[in-house]
Amino acid sequence: GHKGYLGGLDRKLTTGTTAPYYANSIMEVVFHEITSMPTNETDDQQIHKKRHVGNDIVHIVYSEHSHDYSPYTITSQFNDAHIIVYPLPNGLFRIQVYRKENVHLFGPLIHGMCLSKDILPILVRQTAINANRYVRYNNGIYTRPFPTRRKALDEIVERFKIIKPYEDLISAFFKSEGESNKNDNDSNNNNNDE
Repeated sequence: GHKGYLGGLDRKLTTGTTAPYYANSIMEVVFHEITSMPTNETDDQQIHKKRHVGNDIVHIVYSEHSHDYSPYTITSQFNDAHIIVYPLPNGLFRIQVYRKENVHLFGPLIHGMCLSKDILPILVRQTAINANRYVRYNNGIYTRPFPTRRKALDEIVERFKIIKPYEDLISAFFKSEGESNKNDNDSNNNNNDE
């Protein structure tokens, strides 16, 4: 199985064995695909599914119904953006994009667009990523990844730094084997003199 980023899904596979995953050089994305998660027959509320989808910022819904999907179907303090995809009889796909009042346009998809199948996945994914970024970066409590990493690296450097003059530090790396043994013997002799 996948050993990397799981987007909060359970490594013990209680949330299923597969999930849509995307990665590039600067991000990893896991999509919580509710229809692929196992159904718990003893739980009418399906809490293990709601725990994930209820905490997601963006919902992508594929709907084959003739009536429009309501963005209020799943209510939560999150769920800031919804991208709904409807297949049309002519082979195109109609897009609806809903967002909370405090969320500005994030694109590339906008409400009312029609797309062909070949560009649909790329544009839906990018719109979901943009919406997620917009909401996270503008909510005030989120810290962007690079400054967070920089702070962690600065803390590591501060914790493990060695204060030595540059010449001593460099000469410690480039000692020859003979010098190293000679210096070790000298320090042993000095210790015996004490």
